[in-house]
Amino acid sequence: MRRFSIRSIFISLIVSVMIVLLLQIFLQFDLVTSSAGSTVLNINANSTHSANAVTSVVTYFRGFDTLGEVTILFLSIFGISLGLDGYRDKFNIFAYENSLLKIAVDTLFPLIVLFGVYVIVHGHLSPGGGFQGGVIIASAFLLMFLAKSNDFSLKHNILELAESLSGAGFILLGVLSILILNRFLGNFLPLGEVGKLFSGGVIPLIYIFVSIKVSAEITSLVEYFIRIKDVK
Repeated sequence: MRRFSIRSIFISLIVSVMIVLLLQIFLQFDLVTSSAGSTVLNINANSTHSANAVTSVVTYFRGFDTLGEVTILFLSIFGISLGLDGYRDKFNIFAYENSLLKIAVDTLFPLIVLFGVYVIVHGHLSPGGGFQGGVIIASAFLLMFLAKSNDFSLKHNILELAESLSGAGFILLGVLSILILNRFLGNFLPLGEVGKLFSGGVIPLIYIFVSIKVSAEITSLVEYFIRIKDVK
C-alpha cells in the first residue's frame, strides 16, 4: 500500500484551498455581454466591409505592426543569408534520386501556387491571407528543391526585385493613406459589398504585397536551409 508523506498532503490541501478561493472570486464577477471581439466586429462591419474580421485587424487596425513583422522576417532572412553565404559554392542537396516526386512535381507545383494565390486573393473573405498564402507558395518551391535537387535553382535577381517592390508597395499604400486620410494604411479605396471579391478597400492590396514579400523571403530561407543540409 502506497503511503503519502505529510508534505504531499499539506501541499494538496493548500492547492485545494487556493482553487476554492479563486472560484469564489471568479463567481463574484458579472457576465459581460459585450467584449472587445464584438466591438471589433461592429467596427469592421462599418469601416472595412471585409467578411474576415481577422484580416481587418491584421492589415487595417494594426497595419503598422504587420509592417514590423514583415521587417523582422526580412532581417531574419538577411542574417541567415549572410551566415551561409560562404557555403554557396559547396551546396549539395541530396545524393539520391526520388523518381516518384520528380514525376509528380510538374503537376503539383502549379496547383500549389494556384492554391496559394487563391488563399491570398480571398484573404478578406475567408480564413487565409498574405502570410498563409505566401507560405503555401514557398512550399511549392520547397517541393521543387526536393524533387529536382541541384537541377533547380532560383533566379535571385527576380526574387530580390519582387521582394523589394512588394515592400515598397506596402509603404506606398501607407504613405498615400496618410496624405489622403491623415492615417497610416487607412481605407482610401471604395469598400465594395461585404462578401464580394472586390471589397475591403485597401485590405486586399495590402495582403497581396505582404504575400509577395513573405513568399519571396520564405522561399529564400527554404533554399538556404535545404542547400546547407549536406555541407561539411
